Amino acid sequence: MHTKFNIYSKIRMPPVGIVSVMSQISRDERFEEVYLIDENNYKGPSDFMGLPDHRFLQERKPVKIAMFYGGMSSSIPRMLSLAQQYKRFIAVTIAGGSHVDALPKDALKSGIDIVIHGEGEETIRELMDVIVKDDEVILNHDSLCRVKGISFLNPTGEHIFTGKRAPIDNLNSLEEVDLTLIKYLAKRWSAIPVSRGRGCNWNCEFCVVNRQYGKYKATSNHRTLNQIIRHSDMGYNYFFITDDNFTQSPKDTIELCKMIGNFKIMFNKRINLMVQVRSEAAENDELIEAMRFAGVKTLAIGYESPLKEELLAMSKGVTVEKLIERSRKLSRFFYLHGMFIFGYPSFADSKYRSSLSLKDRAKTYEAFFNKAKIDTVQVMNAIPLPGSHLREKLAAENRILPLEEFGYDKYDGMFLCYDPVPEGLDPYELHELPKVLMKRWYLGNRLTKKINYGNWMNWFYTATIGFPIEFGVFYAKRFVHNLIGRRKEKRMAILLPEQNIFKDSLLNSWHHIQKRWRNLAVKTYAGGIVRSWLREYKKSDFLARMHDYFSK
Repeated sequence: MHTKFNIYSKIRMPPVGIVSVMSQISRDERFEEVYLIDENNYKGPSDFMGLPDHRFLQERKPVKIAMFYGGMSSSIPRMLSLAQQYKRFIAVTIAGGSHVDALPKDALKSGIDIVIHGEGEETIRELMDVIVKDDEVILNHDSLCRVKGISFLNPTGEHIFTGKRAPIDNLNSLEEVDLTLIKYLAKRWSAIPVSRGRGCNWNCEFCVVNRQYGKYKATSNHRTLNQIIRHSDMGYNYFFITDDNFTQSPKDTIELCKMIGNFKIMFNKRINLMVQVRSEAAENDELIEAMRFAGVKTLAIGYESPLKEELLAMSKGVTVEKLIERSRKLSRFFYLHGMFIFGYPSFADSKYRSSLSLKDRAKTYEAFFNKAKIDTVQVMNAIPLPGSHLREKLAAENRILPLEEFGYDKYDGMFLCYDPVPEGLDPYELHELPKVLMKRWYLGNRLTKKINYGNWMNWFYTATIGFPIEFGVFYAKRFVHNLIGRRKEKRMAILLPEQNIFKDSLLNSWHHIQKRWRNLAVKTYAGGIVRSWLREYKKSDFLARMHDYFSK
């Protein structure tokens, strides 16, 4: 579970990793039932705080083994609280995910019996074989030592790590992810997560994916397509492919997109895909066309920063100029969701550090949003995630804020969790500016957010004179552009039908209008979410705690 008002709270989509692990044992005859609960999309017995009533659930259907998703640091306090509750129920508690993978001792001392490191699908099968005997669950520490890739405490309280497990070579050998294992759903999913691949060939220092999963690998395209077909037949049209970089293997991605596109045409299906990519996707025209053919509508791109020095410090491997050029190209075909880290930390031995003030950096961010033609933005503080190079470097300089005062529940990007004073930066300003950037993007400045509340002026203009004016102006621009560039540019016509210059300009203009309407709707809806965040944020004592800490 994550907090009600953080940036992920409106997205009803389950963490696919633990569902994949549970799917490996869901048909095991030794278990009467295997099921999951997603506390962010739950409708069932609740306690006095409005949270799932696990005591009632345990009395109704007792469990002997309770597994937990420990991937998001911001959900760890709730996870450990539940683990301790299930320990009181005399259940064996097991957790996996990047956070507990990096900090197993903390989890084992706080209610977790066994931590699974790295990929858990093969490990869970072996683990069940050694702890489940004749309908009883028994923790025999000598037997546990035979299972690679786990941590536990021996009878004397000593931490035992059984050794790193070899990566799973063939993802096709695993049971398919079964989302029907999740019970007590409040609403249908916002989008279906499609588990295709894992790992990353890049190694950004703020990220833990490469360190946990290694290089990229994926299931077969047929297996991925089957997941989409199965849930499409259940009435779902929106899908999120969970790869951290959908285009890491361009040849396979193109083939998959063609398969999805052909399925759509053959069965007259509406498929709307959202994928995560790096900006390098713009360099491959065949890939762009294939993604359009498959129904990819939105690209989530980790731009991270519009500052040269910060991109170099992060090891992003791209320049600001390239980001803008590629982004402008991609914006012609897709909605772009930009993800940013504001005020990336520098260190005593950093080769690269920005000389701009925080306010000047914020102005650079706002200018970049417009230059890169990004539709929606997400701006966060840097999160010192356990297991990342970034956290190690901050810890080496003793700059991680104490967990006693600034706990893991604040590790969602909306709060400052490290000390920026050694860089000569004001912690309050650094903490506030990401929220100011989000507020300005979705609500406007101090004057317009009151006068134009709910974007009513924009809606009025769009519904009256705005449509014919914008359509006519954009059509003229696109017609001239297509006329000039017709002979200079190689047309992408492998999958999509070739258009004449008049029809092409007409379709481009209609796409432009649709995009404006869609973005206005998203901004209006997101503006309400931002207001909720700000109201909840003002109620908290975080600023008071920051003042007490930094005034010492």
